Amino acid sequence: MAGKSIRVFVDSDVVISSLLSTSGASYTLLHDTKEVELYVSNFSALELEKVTNRLQLNPEKLQKTISTRFASVKINQSYEKVQEQFANYVRDVDDAHIVAGAKVAKVTFLISYNIRHFESEKLRRDFKIILLTPGGFLQYLRSL
Repeated sequence: MAGKSIRVFVDSDVVISSLLSTSGASYTLLHDTKEVELYVSNFSALELEKVTNRLQLNPEKLQKTISTRFASVKINQSYEKVQEQFANYVRDVDDAHIVAGAKVAKVTFLISYNIRHFESEKLRRDFKIILLTPGGFLQYLRSL
């Protein structure tokens, strides 16, 4: 797999988990995988800031993680338009921006702890995006 990197969109819950613990799959994914290109969107970044404030986590740690480890993609539609366009891919329209970001980033994988929130077969069929948990994705990487 030398030279080829895997494009991955990361749900906000995975980023927050990596800030809460340095021993879990989220932390390993964000800090110890070199062959992976990680993506967030402008909507995800705003969501992460809100959750970081609500949980009273270190905002500098979040910003450092995003700036050093993630590429950011811009979703140019309104939040409402994104919800409307991607509603069929999620069980909660508040997660529609995650699918939109993954599509804009042209990723192969969407990583989330909330896999039940997404319509995985529709993601795979329509966008060729595979939905996995952080642990499942790490297992996949080890199998390569």
